[in-house]
Amino acid sequence: MSQTNMSSLTPKYALEGECDFLAANLYARSIFGEDALANVCVEKTPAGTLVGHIRIRSKTQGLALSLGDKITICQRSLPEQH
Repeated sequence: MSQTNMSSLTPKYALEGECDFLAANLYARSIFGEDALANVCVEKTPAGTLVGHIRIRSKTQGLALSLGDKITICQRSLPEQH
């Protein structure tokens, strides 16, 4: 959330505890007043890797593409786990 400047719409209590699966909704507003919603679903596999999907929704394609690029950069900077 800090890398994309998005806020969580999912209540904190739903994010607590031990689990191998996460589903959350994130929200952001651009400096131009455009809204964006990201649906995040991530699962930790038995091998310890993370797999999942992120769906970004916005009225304008530019904002969705910009957020997608930021998320891709964040994913590439994560250390690989073997």
